[in-house]
Amino acid sequence: MNTSNNTLRLLFATFAIACTVACAFAQTSADIDRLRMHADAGRDERALRTLLQSANSGNIDAQRATGEALLNHPDPSRRNEALQWLERAATQDDLRAMFALGKAYFAGDTTRRPDYPTAHRWLSHAHRKGSPHAAYYLGLMHKSGYGVSINMSIAMKHFQFAADQNIAEAMYELGNAHADSVDEDRREAMRWYLRAAALEYAPAIQEIANAYARGDSMLPQSDLQASMMLKAIEHALKHRKAAP
Repeated sequence: MNTSNNTLRLLFATFAIACTVACAFAQTSADIDRLRMHADAGRDERALRTLLQSANSGNIDAQRATGEALLNHPDPSRRNEALQWLERAATQDDLRAMFALGKAYFAGDTTRRPDYPTAHRWLSHAHRKGSPHAAYYLGLMHKSGYGVSINMSIAMKHFQFAADQNIAEAMYELGNAHADSVDEDRREAMRWYLRAAALEYAPAIQEIANAYARGDSMLPQSDLQASMMLKAIEHALKHRKAAP
């Protein structure tokens, strides 16, 4: 009888351990995002350790989240680890990881220069999967010749794709492109500035303030409207949204 009871206790203990391990790794995407927010910038090492456990178990969301958290870690030596985790998730078709990799290589950091060819490769992968944020950065690359030849036609297509999905920075770039082109189109430029300003993008609001201050073919001269736009800029800067 004792042997039977011991066997049952062993089975229950084994089952409990298995459940504990499964629960530790079976986090939902929302759980993973919460852990990433806690672990971001090295604020909570315990949350980071939990992410690493899930990432090592093969959880793609956790692999990407671990990479994102480590990119902002105060210890710059962990950047390579961050890129490795992001690449593991990206090679398993994770869109957010593709974009995060592309943006990381585009921006570089204090310890290394940008790697534009690698950035272009991952951003292109993300764009093909529908990322408007990746399209915006590809537009910047083709506009300024970052690792690719300058091609405003390609840049405009990328900005248009991103702007059509409410990326204010891309709307602003389209406005600049129309304002600065050989066939200057102030009406189209102002249309994009107004759309970006409606999303509280400060540089676009500044363009509208300037237009009111000087008066042009699109907006009548108005010191009052220019002053109101400057106040709107202050508000936008106080509530600045994260970059794409």
